[in-house]
Amino acid sequence: MEKLINSLEPRTIMLVMLASVLLISAALFSYVIWPEIKDYRDSVKTRTVLTRVDESNVTLDVELASLGSEVASLQQQLLGDTASLPENQLEAFIIGRLQGISWRNDIQLLSVKPGRGGRVHIFQEMLFDVEISGDYFDLFNWLQEMGEELGFVVVKHFTIRPLDQKDTNPRLTAKLTIVSYREESDA
Repeated sequence: MEKLINSLEPRTIMLVMLASVLLISAALFSYVIWPEIKDYRDSVKTRTVLTRVDESNVTLDVELASLGSEVASLQQQLLGDTASLPENQLEAFIIGRLQGISWRNDIQLLSVKPGRGGRVHIFQEMLFDVEISGDYFDLFNWLQEMGEELGFVVVKHFTIRPLDQKDTNPRLTAKLTIVSYREESDA
């Protein structure tokens, strides 16, 4: 080793030492100093957010209650009132809601036949074969209100035809299959 060092020029030795110092400095900065700087910056950001919350005098309970009501509203929008119902009450609930929607939209609810569909991923299908009768725009409004009131339902099959072929403005009859999806653990 001494022969190697003695055979090298002093300039080369200085370059090797300088490269070693730079390499050690870069490793020290990358693995020791830089993570601490990032932690310090994150702490400063967190302190700033907490100071802002403290200064705004908004209590955490009020904010949590607000977020809780927003979650409940979104769950109502997505699932309707059917999410918390047991399966044996679901059919009566949906038939009752369909009847209410029909009365409000001047639609005659001719029949509702509940059934059980297949399994789709983690969801169980609940089928309802529905037959209704009414004017075109009343049928349209009925479908819109059904989607809003019953939450996430899908019209799987839909046929519409006039009751009287000779009438210029006939009442229409529609047959549709409505599918409600529930998680398998709930169904």
